[in-house]
Amino acid sequence: MDDIRALVGTLIQTDRFGTSVAQALRVHSDSLRTARRQRAEEMAAKTTIKMVPPLVIFILVPFLFVTVGPPLIQAYRSVFGK
Repeated sequence: MDDIRALVGTLIQTDRFGTSVAQALRVHSDSLRTARRQRAEEMAAKTTIKMVPPLVIFILVPFLFVTVGPPLIQAYRSVFGK
């Protein structure tokens, strides 16, 4: 809705001041592209933060089990003699 309101405002201003509609639409489309790009960059930045918990659960925990598990088993066997 905000984009449509901005477009209508731009068209009203071009009509009032007698400026080129084509130039006003070019400027408006450039501003819309910039806003869309900024929203996409924001979403991409938030994605990095959202990926941390799954990475910890699905990669770090199994990695710790694989690397720390065998030495712990060996230490348990050497202490308790089984």
